[in-house]
Amino acid sequence: MWIKEPNFPLGVSHHDTLNFVFKHENIYVIDNHLAASWCWMDSIDVEKVHNLFHIDRHYDLLHFPDTVKTQIIEAGVQLHKLSLDEYIALRQPMKGSQDAALFRWDNYIGNLNLVYPELFGIKYFATHNDGTVPEGFIDREYEIKDLSTNVEYWMSQIENKWILNLDIDYFFATSEDGKYQMLTDEYIIELCKNINEARKHIAVITICLSPECCGGWDASIKKAKLICNHLGFDLPI
Repeated sequence: MWIKEPNFPLGVSHHDTLNFVFKHENIYVIDNHLAASWCWMDSIDVEKVHNLFHIDRHYDLLHFPDTVKTQIIEAGVQLHKLSLDEYIALRQPMKGSQDAALFRWDNYIGNLNLVYPELFGIKYFATHNDGTVPEGFIDREYEIKDLSTNVEYWMSQIENKWILNLDIDYFFATSEDGKYQMLTDEYIIELCKNINEARKHIAVITICLSPECCGGWDASIKKAKLICNHLGFDLPI
C-alpha cells in the first residue's frame, strides 16, 4: 500500500526531498533515506532493542546532536508518534538556511540514536566507506565479497530482531561518465535470496532508491523492481 503516493513526473530526491513511501508487510520502499527512521518507528517498538544492518554506498552517519537536542528532546517531541508529514516537517537551522530539513538522507540514523539511545543493539555495516563514522558507533563492517550469502548467518548469531536498511546505490559506482551498475543482477538476486532466508530474524526492512546516486530514476526503479520481485511482491511504480 502507498503511505505517500508518488507524484508524476517524479521530481528531485537528493538529500531532503521525499517522493514516495510504499509498504508491503514489514518492507518499506522509499526514494529517500531521510524517511527510513520513520518507517522503522512505524513498525517496531522503540522501547525494545533492535540490531541494525546497514547496506549502503554511504555510512549515512552525519551528526547533528545540538539540533536534535533542542528541536526534539528538549522540545518534548514524541518522535515515534509523529505522522509521516509531521516527521518530514521537522526543521533545523543550518548554514545558509534557517529552515532546513531536520531529517536528511545522511543523518537519520544518528538522529534516531540520539532520541532513543537504547534502540540500537549490534550495528553491522556494509558500505563503500563513503563518509565519516562517529568513534565506536559501528560494531563490524563487511566486504562486498562476503555479503550476498552471509546475511542470514550473521543475523542468526545475535539476539534481538534486526532492522535491515538497504540502499540501492550500494550496487552502483561513479565514473567520469556518471553512475554505473557495479554489482551484477546475479549478485543482487543472491543477496535477496539470503535476505529471504533471514526474514525470521528481521523486524523491518527499508529499501531506498536514491536515484541521484544510481544514475537517475530509470536505473534505480529497475533495480528496486528486481529486488522487490525477489522478496515476493511487485512495486507498483
